[in-house]
Amino acid sequence: MDNMVNAEVPGYKKSDAVIRGFPLELESATRRINSIKPQVEGTFYSNIQGALIKTDGKLDLALGSDGYFLVSGPWGEGYTRDGRFRLDKDGRLLTVAGNFQVMGESGQIIVPSGAEVEFTQDGDLKVDGQVVNRIKVVNFESQDSIESLNGSIFKKKDEYAVALDVDKPRVIQGYIEASNVNIVDQMMEMIYLERIYGLNAKMIQNRDASLARAMELGKPTQ
Repeated sequence: MDNMVNAEVPGYKKSDAVIRGFPLELESATRRINSIKPQVEGTFYSNIQGALIKTDGKLDLALGSDGYFLVSGPWGEGYTRDGRFRLDKDGRLLTVAGNFQVMGESGQIIVPSGAEVEFTQDGDLKVDGQVVNRIKVVNFESQDSIESLNGSIFKKKDEYAVALDVDKPRVIQGYIEASNVNIVDQMMEMIYLERIYGLNAKMIQNRDASLARAMELGKPTQ
């Protein structure tokens, strides 16, 4: 359901729950003579890149390479591919979603009021034609090192995870990356899950009927 709701959110990454199969849990519960419902073991986020949407906004950025823009949140470092940025009254570059500070190689990115802004494909920030900073793009050796805050903003799972600088990112000014959720695929998946639910319900009914017959056979005759 979260995927459907966030299908139009830039930079959102499709998530899937990792669940132990229902037939396995049903068989296990039968052996233990008690019931345990299937448990969610984790969440997998797809890192497939979403389509690029042209906005022509000077502060809208997309990544044509792997990695994440580095932002600063109240929890510490954050990572996102949602490149919708804006300037506040002090000239600080912030994310549109959440108002988190966007970080550069030389610290927070600040643009003087009324200045001409340009981002090169390497991530260099030019203000009135002069390079003043470089937007920081990082990545992780394993995507399991980060966890989602809202599907488009991520943070480290633990303090030992290391964010690696992307030396040669491909930054595209005037574009944003769309969500990688495919509505048609999500609808088909929901139909599939509904059918699986029906089959699982049928399995339970059959097991109940078998147990009821076994109990009847086990009753002493009078």
